[in-house]
Amino acid sequence: MARTAAESGRTDIVSSNDATLAAALARAVEARGAALPPAERQDRTQRALADNALPIRAGLVEPAAQDPNGYERIIGQSDLLSINFLDRGRRAADAVCRIRLPVEGGIAWATGFLVGPRLLMTNNHVLATAAEAAQAQAEFGYEHDLDGVVRDPVAFHLDPSSVFFTSSALDVTLVAVTPFSTDATPLERFGWLALLPLSGKGVDGEWVSIIQHPGGEPKQIAIHASEIVKLDPADVAQDIAPFIHYSTDTEPGSSGSPVLNDQWQVIALHHKAVPDPAHPGAWIANQGVRISAICSLLEEHRLDDEHAGRALDRLERGIGYPPLLRPLPTLAETAEEQYKPFPLARWRTPGLGYDPDFLSTTLPLAPIYAAARGRGIPAPLADGSGEELRYTHFSVVMHAARRFPLITAVNIDGGKLVRVARQDRWRLDARMDAKYQSDDELYVRTRTPEKVYFSRGHQVRLLDPCWAPGGDAAVATRGMEDTFHYTNAAPQVQTYNDEDWGNLEDYVLAKAQTSEARLSVLTGPIFRDDDPVYGRDRKGGPWRSPLSYWKIAVLQKTADRIAAAAFIVGQTEYVSALYEAKVFSGLKPYTIDEMQKRHIQTTIAKVEEETGLDFAPLKPFDAHGSLEATRSTRWVARPESIVI
Repeated sequence: MARTAAESGRTDIVSSNDATLAAALARAVEARGAALPPAERQDRTQRALADNALPIRAGLVEPAAQDPNGYERIIGQSDLLSINFLDRGRRAADAVCRIRLPVEGGIAWATGFLVGPRLLMTNNHVLATAAEAAQAQAEFGYEHDLDGVVRDPVAFHLDPSSVFFTSSALDVTLVAVTPFSTDATPLERFGWLALLPLSGKGVDGEWVSIIQHPGGEPKQIAIHASEIVKLDPADVAQDIAPFIHYSTDTEPGSSGSPVLNDQWQVIALHHKAVPDPAHPGAWIANQGVRISAICSLLEEHRLDDEHAGRALDRLERGIGYPPLLRPLPTLAETAEEQYKPFPLARWRTPGLGYDPDFLSTTLPLAPIYAAARGRGIPAPLADGSGEELRYTHFSVVMHAARRFPLITAVNIDGGKLVRVARQDRWRLDARMDAKYQSDDELYVRTRTPEKVYFSRGHQVRLLDPCWAPGGDAAVATRGMEDTFHYTNAAPQVQTYNDEDWGNLEDYVLAKAQTSEARLSVLTGPIFRDDDPVYGRDRKGGPWRSPLSYWKIAVLQKTADRIAAAAFIVGQTEYVSALYEAKVFSGLKPYTIDEMQKRHIQTTIAKVEEETGLDFAPLKPFDAHGSLEATRSTRWVARPESIVI
């Protein structure tokens, strides 16, 4: 007989009557002592069973009379979820973005999320007007990866002219988003969170999660750290019916976040905390706007508010409903409308174009490019009336072979600038044959892989013609819209466009605005025969991308005196992947190192040498040309170093 636990002096062993263990040990003993007499073999087996009993925690094994499933217990309600909960949450998070809004004194941050095709939802207190939305950006993918490295955000402009619906009562704003990011990423890549209009998606005591960008930080989530709570109406100084309350942690910047149940359905739009009426400075819960209430509001205004109807169309398409009033345009149809040229009647408005008598010194445009005209370089207008495309406060002359502006000229009245809502709607110009214009086959529409990607670089900055006598916003808005013609664009790497070229443009405009002075700015690419080739496999390609751009700013210093400053700013370091170093074998006016410094104030004579244009009327007023120095070029480390 095997010894009992008490006989062996041990209290934490399994009894040796375990059939499986006994059989295994018996076979082992018999194998080693097959020649022994049967009685001795049996004795050895019994001793081995006792000596090899397994040690475990005392009391773990329950008596057979107890629940055989005692190892697994649900304590309270079950917290178990399918493993796909994580995958579905990851997919839901893709649709959540950080909203970047320029404000006086800096940048304001908030959260938003896609709820249908090209439709974003956030709070009214984040984006209260279409003008604010037009200046905001939605940044997707700003989050830590698996290694803890912060990813670069993918920025999209908003498109309030297509859809903009807002309500201060429910603190909700719905706004359209452009189909492509600033670096040509399709918005479709981020999906959307479909909104179900029916109520009942969240009940008291249910856990909720919030995906958010608190304080503008990388994307974060409060998951199963909050539950829906029921507040006493007496504790809330408003009708609580359209709202839901919960105990989730949020911070400034979390406004506009989706509140989600365990099925990753959006049950509310987070918008604020509820103060404790009995304890000033304390809070009793966070509050979100019920999705069912938002959908009901849209339905209420479907027929009397065109943008409410458009928002509903997109929401319904997002959950698979057939459109009730009209089909939602496809991405291609939307893009086609966005790029549709203005009718010719628009250009019959009197007073369009650059004014050569805007300053005290007359500066006509035609003589500047007369030599180019003699060589057949400017592209003709379709009606044969010349080469100058006249827009609101500016003009453009196109280079026929290169399909970019040969020269642009804009008048700026610093005392009459008007802030207008930005609308990124790039168009061809119907007054000129499309073969002389470079559209999005060059820029973002075609997805052919390239070593470098270009943005549409404004030659006349979008804010420059945004002025009007008496502050007429309609005229200023028209000036902004006119800058979004492909005839006013040339290929610029986005970083160069934002920083190198953009900083110079900011300085020049600020010079006019702060002094309320008048300013004329002439701008264009520098065309060289060995500019790198781009887009060989693209429709309409290839193109030769300019490496440098020039700008001449002419400022009205006093009532009868002007001053001019000339600049050449290169983007060589950004496009170096397009060509081999041998391109630079003595053919460029600057060394590679010099070109990579990019910030160059030069003489008007040097710009003439580079472009073949004639700026004779401006040479006597060249601020840099009058300096007593032997060099025609000086590097500008800061805008404040500019001489004008």
